[in-house]
Amino acid sequence: MRAINHSTHILSAKVIQQGVLLAVALSGCLTSSGLAENASSPTPYIARLGEAPDWTQLDPLQETISREEFVYLLRHCYAHAPEDYTDTILIQPDRALILKQSNFPDAGWYELRFKNSNHLSSTPAKFWRTPVEMPDLPVNSSKPLEGIRIAVDPGHIGGKWVTWDDRHFKVGRDTLSVNEGEMTLKVAKILERDLTLLGAEVMLTRTSTNPVTSERIETLQDEAVEYLKQRKIVPSSGLIASTAKKMFAISSEIRSRGDLVNDTLQPDLALCLHFNASPATSRRPSFRSPNHLHLLINGCYSKGEIAEDDTRFEMIMRILQRVYYEELDLSDEISRTMKKETRLPSFHYDGTNGMAVNDNDLVWARNLLANRVFFCPVVFFEPYCMNHREIHGRVQEGEYAGLREINGIYRKNIYQEYADGITAGLVNYYRKVR
Repeated sequence: MRAINHSTHILSAKVIQQGVLLAVALSGCLTSSGLAENASSPTPYIARLGEAPDWTQLDPLQETISREEFVYLLRHCYAHAPEDYTDTILIQPDRALILKQSNFPDAGWYELRFKNSNHLSSTPAKFWRTPVEMPDLPVNSSKPLEGIRIAVDPGHIGGKWVTWDDRHFKVGRDTLSVNEGEMTLKVAKILERDLTLLGAEVMLTRTSTNPVTSERIETLQDEAVEYLKQRKIVPSSGLIASTAKKMFAISSEIRSRGDLVNDTLQPDLALCLHFNASPATSRRPSFRSPNHLHLLINGCYSKGEIAEDDTRFEMIMRILQRVYYEELDLSDEISRTMKKETRLPSFHYDGTNGMAVNDNDLVWARNLLANRVFFCPVVFFEPYCMNHREIHGRVQEGEYAGLREINGIYRKNIYQEYADGITAGLVNYYRKVR
């Protein structure tokens, strides 16, 4: 009985403390120094190789979105569940209060004012254009993608770096190794050729099998140690090595491409190319039976992801720029031509790290680094399972011209088929909306 009373007192104190913080935040009196002026701020809780956000970057976006639209986007697409954001985002009648630093409430709340509900939301500042902001397309134009700026991001790396990003396998002695980074680059170069012929300005985030980032595993050892310590994980030599490897091949590489996309290329949309793979039960490569297709837009943030200050900032930025609508429309259209070209069934998530946002079972929302830090509409492709027997065989066939019989069906080479599915979808979409 005494233990129950003690727990009740602790709970009550916690509720009171939270109430004080909330009351002060709502009154606008909680400053960067907070309730305890002499309290020292801990290291911000951020994603791997992320940076503490500058919340003032949202200032130009004040009063550009209504409360109704903000809440709709947050709940419909971006947050996995309402309870995942209620500790860090408070929705008020005229504003949203966003915790600046999740592990240090004294840092205060950023106040994002909503647009008056009696007025339409205004267009926020952004570098990308929606179709209605582009010049009209002439009737029966032979270049339906005229003037559209498209960034193509070939996923992973390849070449001598292939063992660093763990997206490769080889079955048998006399077969070609299946290397995702090299396969995506082949598709990217086909897209560059074909989309350019249709009038688009096409830019690749990489044109070789070399990494974009200048960082390497050996230069990221200290960052790996600090990341593990922040997450209360003992930094053993094995964990430091594996974390530094992920920091190089995923975090640093994708963030470097994000800087290129946002600061230099500034496209109207980005196409992130990947090949899928079924989970393996052992280190020994073997064929797996599923083979499927799906496309991803950004969304479905977990509570842990929203708790990361930079991730929360990036999510809010995507909401304010209303990237969701363009991503969904593009993905919905391209998914249909991709299905027609690949003849693959859809893949289904269980609702935890990916969720449905419409009735198209080929399109899912999922929070990935690339579709979060590229500040433009991103279509993220995951066709073909590389460790499926048929796909392995098609990789062995290479980039042949024309058609070849594959399991009783005449097919293009896998790289051209992939690119044609995307190209047809883009043409269909822009012919409709421009």
